[in-house]
Amino acid sequence: MNDDSGLPEDGEQVPSSQTDSSSTDPDGFDQQPTEKDQAATNQASSTIQNLATIPQRAVARQEEADTILTSTPIVDVRNLAKTYIIGRTSIRALQGISLGVYQGEFVAVMGPSGSGKSTFMNLVGCLDRPSQGEYRLAGKLVSSLSNDELANIRNRQIGFVFQGFNLLTRSNALSNVILPMVYAGVSREERERRGRSVLRLVGLGDRMDHKPSELSGGQQQRVAIARALVNGPSLLLADEPTGNLDSRTGLEIMAVLQALNEQGLTILMVTHEPDIAKFARRQVTFRDGLIVSDEPVLSPASAKEEWTKLVNKVTAEHKVKVTEETR
Repeated sequence: MNDDSGLPEDGEQVPSSQTDSSSTDPDGFDQQPTEKDQAATNQASSTIQNLATIPQRAVARQEEADTILTSTPIVDVRNLAKTYIIGRTSIRALQGISLGVYQGEFVAVMGPSGSGKSTFMNLVGCLDRPSQGEYRLAGKLVSSLSNDELANIRNRQIGFVFQGFNLLTRSNALSNVILPMVYAGVSREERERRGRSVLRLVGLGDRMDHKPSELSGGQQQRVAIARALVNGPSLLLADEPTGNLDSRTGLEIMAVLQALNEQGLTILMVTHEPDIAKFARRQVTFRDGLIVSDEPVLSPASAKEEWTKLVNKVTAEHKVKVTEETR
């Protein structure tokens, strides 16, 4: 098999967002369950059940599989500041913050618009440079690296999951997932192995040849998660990962992230929704470019349990309605 088939054609761009996920996601609560919906629900249930049994090292780079974990923070920022100059105006987006995120943590970054949380995520994702301060990723100082070095860090050590999925529309799921490895110079055989492994990991082993238009919103986001995992990153950055999804599918995605975190994956997630942040193990709140609170979540909610309750409730309500209509 030529695993380059379905890769982006000349001129194809990654879409920046997909603002209307309802047109591709059959899981909305306002629709009556169909056999197709039930099949998707059953598949999601199987995915959520199986994820907890698959170790994260199954998708890690082979050469890093036996890395010994240390107490060094995955993310270590000290006195980090960012000032934007717009005309004659200086805007201090971050005002000298310090924060450490350790191996295996699941941190929700919260705050109102303009609080600095997006700027912080851009700096952590090596998409921008700080005006002052230091940023170390897995012990390596990255705040002063060259553009090429930062691109290499983004490709190999950080996985990104976006609100709008950002999938190539003319490429199938497998081709979308293996794309980061093409840029990393990974061999075809290894790309094939890793790509299929991570798609099975997120419950899409039977959807590898499907294009985004043939997948529901939840399935598209799972492809995006698989793509983020494929290079065995030290850190997963999730920017509003449920923002384009209905409530039930959002819970499904959070169950996937929780299962991956339980296997040791470090996750930093931006969200403005308390109902999503409650699934994290730690909540950090930004306001006016400063960290105003940093608290552990003593008893994180279980997305898997809430998803199951919600599906059972909808199923029961549908059965009652059908019974009434047949009388």
